[in-house]
Amino acid sequence: MLGLVVGSGFESFELLEAQTVTVQTPFGKASFDLGFCQGQKIALLHRHGKDHRLAPHQIPYKAQMWALKQSGVTDVIALGSVGGMAAENAPGHFTLADQIIDYTAGRESTYWGEVNMPCQHIDFTHPFDESLRQKVLDAAHSLKIFVYNRGTYGCTQGPRLETAAEVKRMIMDGCDMVGMTAMPEAALARELGIRYALLCFSVNWAAGLVDEKLDFELIKTSMDRSVQTLVRLLNEVIRQNQFV
Repeated sequence: MLGLVVGSGFESFELLEAQTVTVQTPFGKASFDLGFCQGQKIALLHRHGKDHRLAPHQIPYKAQMWALKQSGVTDVIALGSVGGMAAENAPGHFTLADQIIDYTAGRESTYWGEVNMPCQHIDFTHPFDESLRQKVLDAAHSLKIFVYNRGTYGCTQGPRLETAAEVKRMIMDGCDMVGMTAMPEAALARELGIRYALLCFSVNWAAGLVDEKLDFELIKTSMDRSVQTLVRLLNEVIRQNQFV
């Protein structure tokens, strides 16, 4: 089964015959919707909560990924809004990340040693599943939606935005875009054996790259436009593939 993990801007994304499911995990409760899209059963998880009450550092990542796995999810396409740092990641552009650098601190980032999970050093050389990434690219090609097929995602702690100096450092580190939620989400999915891909949409330039101050109304407009396109893309991914 496919799981869609969404964040900012996707509050209105709907499944047919959707029912909210709450799963009790060893790490607390996690809720998501189960419903149908393109005739397939899909899990839709709002990582911040439907009311967007959870800041990035407050998200119960361990409970959420565990609940999806426990409910039969085998593949996760995660959506993330980002600040662009490279020309390919300008506002309004879409990117399938292929690498990640974790700048977070204090987040519970592993199941190792808990609830009889085997002690394992997961191979995280390539943090995103290539077969699932290709499914997204194939669907984008069918719809003539350009999705850039590489990019290093820098994951910061939040909830504050970054300083200009931090962005400069991240660019020197090789980051192409910055967000706040893909870690430890991606690593936990790998530990559980869930195939995971990260589809990013840029809503603004990262701090210090343009002279203008951040305009949150413009960011929201850009986000709404991107979400409409991404909903079409996700429907096409599901139409073209069977997730079992």
